[in-house]
Amino acid sequence: MKQTVGRYVMSFQAEALHKGTRYHWMICRSQNPDELVSWGHAATQELAEMAAQNEVKDLSAGRTQGGRVISTSKSDTH
Repeated sequence: MKQTVGRYVMSFQAEALHKGTRYHWMICRSQNPDELVSWGHAATQELAEMAAQNEVKDLSAGRTQGGRVISTSKSDTH
């Protein structure tokens, strides 16, 4: 699933694990969709979407340069 937000494109992908599912999110610039700007993962799709939206806000405001965002929530997949 892809969503365009301003200058960025967010995409999401589910990964099946032996004890559940992990949801990856990736952010690219809309002008260069092959260039990965920021990424991370979360235990639920809702948490992944929230983290990606927060990262887009931070990127747009210049509060972050991008890169991997470490999940702050405990994953149910451990």
